[in-house]
Order: sequence, then structure tokens, then C-alpha cells
Amino acid sequence: MILAIDVGNTNTHAGIFDIKKSVGANNYSPLPVDTFYFPGAIRRYAKKIHKVIIVSVAPNRLRVALKELKRYYSGPVAMVGRDIHVPLKSEYNPKQIGQDRLVTAYAAAHIYGSPVLIIDFGTAVTFDVVSSRGVYCGGLILPGLKMSLESLHKGTALLPEVMLKKTPGFIGRNTGESIRHGMIYGYASLTEGLIRRFRRMFKGLRIVATGGNAHLIGSYTPLLKQIDGALALKGLCLLEKSLLPF
Repeated sequence: MILAIDVGNTNTHAGIFDIKKSVGANNYSPLPVDTFYFPGAIRRYAKKIHKVIIVSVAPNRLRVALKELKRYYSGPVAMVGRDIHVPLKSEYNPKQIGQDRLVTAYAAAHIYGSPVLIIDFGTAVTFDVVSSRGVYCGGLILPGLKMSLESLHKGTALLPEVMLKKTPGFIGRNTGESIRHGMIYGYASLTEGLIRRFRRMFKGLRIVATGGNAHLIGSYTPLLKQIDGALALKGLCLLEKSLLPF
């Protein structure tokens, strides 16, 4: 069993895997935590785990996570980018690529096939593409939905802070609705437009969405049919499996 941990800018996700089993679209066993609340969760699994593998793009949050992890686990810990390298050919500047983007790209290509476009609706929204030759070509980075909402509220005098949620109708009838509808339909339309552009460049392109707001935006566009919230964790498990002799 391995514990896979994805330390992001906003949330930390963890999943425990039996690496002798296959890792597919619907085959994973996440820990019952969305943030790093170890008491109960880690203690429950600590004796079953033979290795921890971590990917992180948030150094400060990573230090906190590692400190908490050591309270319950004393076995080997591997970091992607330091101890493990993603076996994916890349055309991106190697000094600037986020390891999380490579991990999700690797997982998507392995599980869903290529060419594939991975759209991650996280703190930032990223579009990453892997060609039919299995090469990570790069992608696009945009502000995430929450970041955009906060910027809109903090950068204006009268616009209120709004929570994202599914909403009926299209035209907002008050300021809160107008902001919420603008964000949801705006990002849905943006997503559709960019998908069409990518599809003109890559024939037979598969689309996989992940990240905290993937299901929300997916409710407003028919182009996001495949949503995999555990894509990064599956990628970490696949990386560990690639190092084993079986």
C-alpha cells in the first residue's frame, strides 16, 4: 500500500492505493480527508503503508504536511521532481514546469489515452496537452474561479463577496446572481472556446477535467464529459508502480 499526497496551493488531497491492483478511471481508494487532518485518518492506515509519495507546488504547505506526517509515519517518503521523475517527454521549459501538471498529464495519457487535454480547475485553471506521440506539449494558465471572485470583490468598492454554487437561469437579477452567473457561464464558455481551439490542433483529442471546480463547470458545458477528481493521486500511484518489478 502507498499513500499518495497532492499538496496544492489551496487544498491537500491524499489517497491510499494497493499498487498491485490496476489504476483506472474509477479504480482508486481515497482517504476520507480533503485537507491534511491526520488524526484518525493517518493513524488508521499508517501500519499498512510501505511508502509515501508526494507532489507539491506549495513549499510552505508542504513543510507543514511533512511535519504532521512524521508524527504518525516513519517510513520512506519520495518527492516527485526530487526522488522520482515523471517519465514523460516534454517540450516545456524544465525549470518552470509544475510537477503537479506533469503528474496529471502522465496519469491522463496512461488511463485515457492520447492525445489528451487535461483541464485542472484548481487554484489556477490549467490546460495541458499530451500529443499522440506521448509528448507533454505545454498548455495555458488562467486565474482560478475563487481567485477571480476574490479579486473582483477586493478590487471594487461595492461588489460583494459571492460563493460559487449551481444556479438556475442565465441572466442575473441582482448583483450576487450577476457575479455568480458571470463566473460560471464565463468559465464554461471560456472552456468550450479553448477546447475547440485545441481540437483544431490535435485530431481525436480526449478531454479530461479535474480539480475542485470541475464538476461545477462541467454542469454548464457538454464538452466536459470525463471528470476525474483523483487524477493527480492516480498519477502518483502509477509513478510508483512504474518503479516496481511487477
